[in-house]
Parts: sequence; C-alpha cells; structure tokens
Amino acid sequence: MFEECLEVFKRELDYDNNLILDEYIPADGSYIIVDAKGKIKNYQDIKLDKKKRGTSEAVEKGSYFKEICFYDYHSKLISMNKPMDSKKVIHSNNYLAFAVKKESITSKLTETIIDNYYDTLKNPLEAKYKKSKEASKIYQKFEEEYAPVNIEILEKCRSWIKQHIFSIDKLINIDLKKKDYLKIFFEVFEADEEDNKKNKELFIQEDNRYIFPSIYNSNDYNVEVNGKIQGIPDNNMGMNAKKPFLAIKTRKTPAAYLVDINKAILQKQFFEYLMNFAANGKNNIYIDTKNYRIKAYSDQDERDDFDEMASGYYLRIQKGKELEIQIQDNIVDYQNRLKTNFEYMKFISIDIKGDKLPEFAKKYGVYDKRTSVGTLINEIFFSKFLRTNYFIDVNDMSIKDSVLRQNIIMYRNIIFDWVYKGIDNNFSKAEEKFALDLIKNSIRNEDKYNLRPKSQLNLHWSLKDYFLKMKKEQGGDTMADIATKIRTSVKEKIMSKEDLIMPSDDKEYYYAVGQLLSYFIFKSRAGKRMQSMINPVLNAKRDNIIKMRLFQLYKKYNYDISINNYNMKKLYAMILGYKPQNKVNQEMILFGYLDENILLKSNAKTVKKEN
Repeated sequence: MFEECLEVFKRELDYDNNLILDEYIPADGSYIIVDAKGKIKNYQDIKLDKKKRGTSEAVEKGSYFKEICFYDYHSKLISMNKPMDSKKVIHSNNYLAFAVKKESITSKLTETIIDNYYDTLKNPLEAKYKKSKEASKIYQKFEEEYAPVNIEILEKCRSWIKQHIFSIDKLINIDLKKKDYLKIFFEVFEADEEDNKKNKELFIQEDNRYIFPSIYNSNDYNVEVNGKIQGIPDNNMGMNAKKPFLAIKTRKTPAAYLVDINKAILQKQFFEYLMNFAANGKNNIYIDTKNYRIKAYSDQDERDDFDEMASGYYLRIQKGKELEIQIQDNIVDYQNRLKTNFEYMKFISIDIKGDKLPEFAKKYGVYDKRTSVGTLINEIFFSKFLRTNYFIDVNDMSIKDSVLRQNIIMYRNIIFDWVYKGIDNNFSKAEEKFALDLIKNSIRNEDKYNLRPKSQLNLHWSLKDYFLKMKKEQGGDTMADIATKIRTSVKEKIMSKEDLIMPSDDKEYYYAVGQLLSYFIFKSRAGKRMQSMINPVLNAKRDNIIKMRLFQLYKKYNYDISINNYNMKKLYAMILGYKPQNKVNQEMILFGYLDENILLKSNAKTVKKEN
C-alpha cells in the first residue's frame, strides 16, 4: 500500500517540483529576510487562521511570502530530537537561517549558545557526527559530492546575529514576550534574478547537508549494500533502545525495513506533503493509483473535482506533534457523485414561516453527492456533533446528551465509511436504528413545534426511499405513498358518520396510537413535556403496555376533554378494538405523533372550548 502511495506521489512531484511548497504554511511568527549587505530586506508576520485553516489572503499576497515559505521549508529541523543546537533553543538547521522562539531571546538564548550553534555548523563532521561511524560516512560522502561549509558566509551570518538578535525589537516592531517564532533568513548573494537563484540553490545545499546524515531514524542500523547506505526511514517506523520489541532478533540486520537515502528523502517529502494538508484542515486524502493523482479535502468540501476513483487508498490524517494517519483503507470504485440523486422530502409539513425556521429545517431538495448527504446526516440527526467527533477518544467527548453520545460512538464508523469511503457495511440497517433512537430523543428535548424530530423523520424516510431505489425495489409503495395513504385512511375513518371502522392494518393502528398520544400531550398544562409522559408509549415493546399507558393518560387528562368530542372517542375506540398482528411499529407511532393532529384540526371549535 505505502509503496503504491509513494509511486503516485513521486509522479506528482516529478510533474510539479513545487508540490510541497504550494501547500506549505510556516509556523506562526515574525519572518525577516536579510540581504547581502546586512540590511533587512523584508519583515512579515504570519499567523494561521484556525477557522479558515490557512494564512490570510493579505499575507499570501505579500511580495515575499513564497520566498519565506521556501527558506523556512529548507531550514527546518526534521524533529526536535535532531537539532543542530544541543540546547534546543535554536530550531534551524543551517547557517543561512536562525529560528528561535521570541520568549527565548530574553530568557534562554545566550552568546555561548549562538557560538556553539555556528561552531557545530562550521565543522559538522567533528562537532556533530564523529561519534557515529555511519553518520560520518554519509556526511563525508556529501562533502565529496557537493562542497565543504563556506566558512566566510557562515561567519558573516554569525556576526549579524550576535550583533542584532538581543536588540531585534529595536529594528522591527515585535513583542519578545510572545511564544511564537522569530525566524531570520540570509540572502548572501545580490538579489537580482540570477543571484536569487544562487541564494535558493545554496539554501537547498545547506538543508541537504543537515538532512542527509539525519534522514534515518537511527544510524545505528545502517548497512551498506553494493556501495549504497541503507537505513530505517524516520517517518513511519522507529527503533531505539526503548523499543526492543521492534527488532527482529533472528536476522543479521534486526531492522524490518531498510531504504536508501533517496527513498528516505522521498518518504520524508511525502509525509511533509500530507502534513501541509493536515495543517490546512484537509484531513481526507484520496490517492488514486490508477490515474496517479492525490486529492485532499476538508470535511466541508463538496469535492466537485473528484467524484470517482476506480482504485486506490483513503487516508484520514490529523496534525499532531507529527503527522497522524488515523485511518487507512483500500478504495475500490469510489463514487462521491451518487448514481441516483437523493431527494430530501417533506413527508411531515412544518407550519412555520421560512424566515423563522432554523437552518437545519431548510435543507429540503435534491442532492447528488455522497458528502452532501453526509452533511445532512451530521446537521439534522446529530446536531453537528458527529463530524467533530468521528475520531475523538470516547473519554474526551464533551457531549452532555447521553443518547446522542451513545449513537455517535456506536455508528460513527459505519457512517464515516459510507460517506467518505463509499463502503456500505449495512449502512441502511444502521441508519434505521440510530434514526429512530435520535428522533425519540429529540421529541423529549425539543420545543412545542417539534422542528428537529420532524426534520429527522423526513430525512429518515427520504433515506429509506433512496435505498429502496438503489436496490431497485420499485414494486412497492414509496414512503410518500405510504404516509399519504395512512394519513388519509385514518382521517376518513375518524370523520366518517358511519359506525366505527377498525384500522386496516398495523401501520394505521400505530399511526392512530401516535395521534392519540399527541392529543393527550397537547392537553398537558405542564410548561415542558417530561420524559415520563412520552417514554412509556414510545418505548413500549408490547401492545397491552401501549393500551395501558394510553388509558393512564386518558384518566389524567379526561377532565379537560369534552363529552361531545366524538372524534376523540372514535379514535380511542379504534385503538381499543384493534389487536395488532406484528411487533410494535415505533416508526408509525412517531409518524402519528409528529404528523398534523387530526383531532386538533378537524375539531378546532371543540378544542377551543375545551381550552
């Protein structure tokens, strides 16, 4: 899997050598470019916009932003475990750059630390790598192939830093109490077009001077094969004395995975590329191994430019102290664009003007993307808590609603697989369970208009119809047909002037139960409907329990029901006289409860007198 991902990345990198820098975001801080004459050529503050997951437009359009990205990328440490400053106060990797936390300038940084830093860079072989035979080999080979350290330029940079760093706030307007960075970059050649190219080439050379001996996780495991050094890459595997269990004791070389320097650098670049996406909030990575392309998206992105993938891999990444790959999965025939459009329909109407509706109750319409349906599920069923809790540890969830929390824990993986990976995993069956659970929970917690549970039932039935279409089960009625048929039939039986007519089937019966429950709750004078009023009927598993609970509610509120309310009597008689054939249909009870109440509409005058 990893080899295939690297192959795709290498092809993209060969096509665009600015692939990594195009998405690169420097750390928060103040950035200075010093020209060949020792003058400050440019000063710019950079700060990540955490909401937009990127830097501001003004910063990106700054005349030197691209140069800052280039210099910063080519002077950063592989990790804090591999510094050039043994005190870890200076965080840059070569003499053309000087990176330090602002607060360290007045508290930790000293001339001794500065000198030790430049002395190490002046003679890395002696000061840094002499204790490691393997690292020394790599460094010596680098010097032979490229060049030794330019002592003159190094001393020039050292001199500028020692002269200005402790009074830098007098040169530029910065607050040295802040915890973000101050980074200084030196352009040592005169900055015409040709010399700027020289500056960049020198930066790359000095960056490589640091990277080559430091690229491996531990040089202790390096081996030479056919004149080439191979070692353990630093990005996706680690071996040291604290992890003896990773060593393969039966092999001459205990490392399970060795690569040459070029491959190790490619892996480093790949992980840096992914880290750039993670820093930008683009946590969903699709690697298309057939068409050789990599696409990254945030959870909110509609992905207009990436609707399908025949084969490849999905990665869910997160920015931490290092890049975290939280999920990886094979993708086969992924289709973000739905084969059949999904229509979010109103099975139950909401009698409130549009301008007074919350946003979640205005989402009706046609959707053609899997991720768009995922957004509906997140917003309507889970009140926007699902998307932010896909990968949070259960103990770290800050969701007070226990039912919502439990359903997220139980079903988040199945939902995520369907939305982002196109994997079914019996999603329709899971949706049936969490939908009914969340609708009942919303009824207990919502206002008198039941906006959320009505929206949830509408979404549930819209999904039900969609899955029937996908299975090509076109012979039966749609949920719209069923809802209209039940609603009309029960109403006609209640309004009929003939003798009592029993429900035609269990669906009509349980719809009637919901209607009567809704009517009794309407009669309550309590300021808020308590769970004890609704739960006994909504959660009943047997019909005799339902009839008993309805009778208890009738006794509780019949003082407020007119003796002339014949429609209510007829509805109640229909319920008492019918014996259902199958198990309790909670879905139809919810439909009857949330639907426009026949008793309240058809008997408005009587209701007004009763109240």
